[in-house]
Amino acid sequence: MKIKQLTLFVLLLSSITIMSQQSLNNEVFYSRFEGVIGSNIQVTANIVRLFDKLSGNYQYKFIDEGTEMYYGKTINLNGDVIGGNANMKEMGQETYTFAGKLSQASFKGTWSTPDDKELDIKLKEYYPHGTLPFNIFYLHSEDMLKPDNAKSPIAEIELTLIFPEDNYFQKGIVDSVKHIITKSFFSSDYCENNPDSMLTHFEAEYFTNYKDQNTEWFANGASFNWQKIITMSVIYNSNYLLCIEYLKYAYTGGAHGMTNIAYDIIKLNDGTILTYDDIFKEGTEDTVSKILTLQLRKDYNIPGDVPLNEAGFFVEAVEPNHNFYINGNGIGFLYNSYAIAPYSYGQTNIFLEFSKISGLLKRDTTLPGINNK
Repeated sequence: MKIKQLTLFVLLLSSITIMSQQSLNNEVFYSRFEGVIGSNIQVTANIVRLFDKLSGNYQYKFIDEGTEMYYGKTINLNGDVIGGNANMKEMGQETYTFAGKLSQASFKGTWSTPDDKELDIKLKEYYPHGTLPFNIFYLHSEDMLKPDNAKSPIAEIELTLIFPEDNYFQKGIVDSVKHIITKSFFSSDYCENNPDSMLTHFEAEYFTNYKDQNTEWFANGASFNWQKIITMSVIYNSNYLLCIEYLKYAYTGGAHGMTNIAYDIIKLNDGTILTYDDIFKEGTEDTVSKILTLQLRKDYNIPGDVPLNEAGFFVEAVEPNHNFYINGNGIGFLYNSYAIAPYSYGQTNIFLEFSKISGLLKRDTTLPGINNK
């Protein structure tokens, strides 16, 4: 799988500097891996390398008593590459779980358990039917509000776009996925289909907006540095389902910036978005709300006799929203800051395992945890 490279644009009449990779080689990529830990733990992983930083997730499954397949948890990963060695830890853990040699085509090393046991792990890049390969397009740049003023405020933008490759065994699916990602990433229906052009177009709009809104403030003795970051993650890419996460951060002055997380779940058999109504039976909203509320209390250790508003939340019951994601184990509902809790709480992420909601799901749903039970 080739890695698309961001074209180097030299703008002689502007202070904009665009960071690009003349030769990305093995430094920026997305890979979907499959392989084995030890002799019987099967693994699927989605890993993004962005220079010396690693992020992603892995899901394990194993055979018990030689007959039945069981799914384990889907676990988020982060890490780094130092001196050619890749190290990744599970989210929230202090020690590394994965250590070894990583390339776009493979990972080979060791998998460590919390009790210090080590097993060999071997992963290879693999895209069976019902999965998509992706390229990564990266842009980072800054622009001064007043280039002739050394104390000028600065606007910064960083974009990491994960965009599908063209090869897929069903015609039209990739075009549909591209359109969905473009609309969600840029919050606009760009007509162009070239990722480089879309990124630079978006960048130019951002800097123009920055100058239009801050020039007068600067003339009156006040203005702000701005920052915008948009990144993407592949949450799930198997069994004809693709789940993508978009994280958008913006600071335009004030006490703090704002982070927003959103998801697209795309059916790779027809290229359409999987919605809440596609998954849950009609009339189950109240039951889903009760389960979400109970899970929130469990996650935050809130006793049943303590009202949620006394624990800092804005609601007494958590209603299902349409900002949800899926993986091989269940469905997660994400509530951004101020949706059900103050900014200091950050995002509220409530995850429901399939076993807790299986009776609420439509029989013909294509969710992985249902199909594999």
